Amino acid sequence: MSELLIEIGCEELPAGSMMPLAEHLASSLFAVLQQSQLCTEKPEVFATPRRIAARFSSVGEKQADSVVEKKGPAKAAAFKDGVPTKALEGFMRGAGVTVDQLTTINTPKGEWMVVNQTVKGKALVDVLAEALPNAIKTMSMPRRMRWGGETHEFLRPVVWLTALHGSETLPLSVLGLTASNTSLGHRFHSPAPQPIDQPSSYEAILESAFVMADPAERRARIVKSVQAEAMRMGGTPVMDEDLVDEVNALVEWPVALAGKFDEEFLEIPKEALIQTMQENQRYFALLDDKGELMPAFITVANIESVNSATVVDGNERVIRPRFADTMFFWNQDKQQPLAAHQAQLSRLLFQEKLGSVADKVARMGVLGEWLASQLNADKSNVALAVALCKCDLNTEIVKELAKMQGICGRYYAERDGHPSDVAEAMEQHYFPKQAGGKLPEGLVSQIVSLSDKTDTLVGIFGLGMKPTGAKDPFALRRASLGIVRIVVEQKLDIDLVELIDASLSSYADILDDPDKSEMLTYIVERMRGYLVDQGFAPDAIDAVLAKGIYRPLDIVSRLQAMQQFRQTDAAVSLAAASKRIGNILKKVETDVPDAVNASLLTEAAESQLFARLSDISPTIETNIESNDYASAMSLTASLREDVDAFFDKVMVMAEDTDLRDNRLALLKQVNDLCCSTAELSLLKPVDAS
Repeated sequence: MSELLIEIGCEELPAGSMMPLAEHLASSLFAVLQQSQLCTEKPEVFATPRRIAARFSSVGEKQADSVVEKKGPAKAAAFKDGVPTKALEGFMRGAGVTVDQLTTINTPKGEWMVVNQTVKGKALVDVLAEALPNAIKTMSMPRRMRWGGETHEFLRPVVWLTALHGSETLPLSVLGLTASNTSLGHRFHSPAPQPIDQPSSYEAILESAFVMADPAERRARIVKSVQAEAMRMGGTPVMDEDLVDEVNALVEWPVALAGKFDEEFLEIPKEALIQTMQENQRYFALLDDKGELMPAFITVANIESVNSATVVDGNERVIRPRFADTMFFWNQDKQQPLAAHQAQLSRLLFQEKLGSVADKVARMGVLGEWLASQLNADKSNVALAVALCKCDLNTEIVKELAKMQGICGRYYAERDGHPSDVAEAMEQHYFPKQAGGKLPEGLVSQIVSLSDKTDTLVGIFGLGMKPTGAKDPFALRRASLGIVRIVVEQKLDIDLVELIDASLSSYADILDDPDKSEMLTYIVERMRGYLVDQGFAPDAIDAVLAKGIYRPLDIVSRLQAMQQFRQTDAAVSLAAASKRIGNILKKVETDVPDAVNASLLTEAAESQLFARLSDISPTIETNIESNDYASAMSLTASLREDVDAFFDKVMVMAEDTDLRDNRLALLKQVNDLCCSTAELSLLKPVDAS
């Protein structure tokens, strides 16, 4: 058993493709080697812009031989008068055996002719000769290219192939190359071939050639060096994780360098400067101790230059014209107030059948007014925030930097002297921007955000364009989850049915018979997943949702009460009793009386249950009305002993019709009271383990 190294070297790969290609190479080869019983441990993955590689710690040189049993015809059909039949002769010919090599086995269907043959195990090189081309063929690539006069295809031209098993070079051929024991170092620092004596030396040899092959170690060096350079400059780097990953996929030998830009550019919103640095130049912005942008940046070079000042100067000269363009757009936008862009919103299409962005804003205004009434918000500020919230889509900066939408709106609203909660809503009505992202903080922002997301959901669903599979062009999943999170985490007492109805009221002349229940179901499905993520048990969620309640805050309150209730000894007993009562009532073909006749209570157990029920019912009803579900469930738990005694000592389906109906009425009242908070029959026993 020896280490195995497979490396494919090529011209620079796109940043987003490097790791997926390397991981696919490793996983594909591992699957084959594992199936061939040549390897059991998962490989290490290596990747740089110019190479993808996998190293396996312990790989056999050859598969073990195996014995294969081949089944022929039934013994009864194999011979006739002691002579092999044509069926048996065909089997022996195909297996390459004679009669004396055959044996028989007993099966439920009788005796059958078989032959046991030894199959020689494949050599590792033969296994890889088939597995490696298939791994390359199945790699996901945006497009494949050819190079020179070759017919081979890969994402970028392939330059070298390395294949080592221990110290032995494997004679593999793929993409027009024959494997060797050499790799290539850094393109500029060490371009000569680098012999690899054995797989375990791979990283050390490449590092001596100015290549950090391990992507995790290279990433850690990038972070450490950027932070060190930032500290030298007296700032803190904006360490966007996606940017770090991208830079990691662009360099083999990271060297952090700090540069500066003119302070006059700090007049531009810092988010625009940061976005320009990150997306256009892959620079790390710097913040001072107050969180303000410094006139400096850090770039990660792929070369250790003897004259780093020249490298820095080149980067500084590149960033100036980009910032100058952004400054021009900023100055253009300053020439008119944010509200001046309202008229242009009618020229921006939201959706072909749902109209322009201006039409959407008008519908949001209707819903925003309703929400303001429900939540006692300042209606004038809500109306103003809705009217302005999409205006920055027409500004020059947002046209140039799309991610600045909302952010620019906030700056412009502040500049125009609008109330702070209105300016805040310009940016925060887009929140949350991703799963687990920040939520809008102020009530006006929350209302505008809910109006925006609900209008999109209702409109798109109303057209019958609900998401399917991975296709969700209007981000309805994110919108639905955003609605749920805002309502629950910001404690807004909103009924989802009423919210959808209020939105639909502005679509009267647009949507033809929209399916409101489908919209509601979609939001509830997202809410269910959210509640599971919050730690609530799926069966408890189903038990609460079965009550037909669509106020997320109320649902969470009930679930919190259910969590406490399930810790009591009564939970399992009452859940079982509720299920039993439900099954009994389903079988009753006559109407069950609404009231219990106390004079017909002949058994002590039923009298005791009725007395206890009568005693606690008013309190539980009061608790439910005041949303004090914890107290309601706590009091419900006290019924356990009386309910158990009733089922132990009372015959429900008595022959006397009056007694039977009266006991059914008592059980119905018990079940209705027990299920005031949630349908207990849907609870599953808690696993004691």
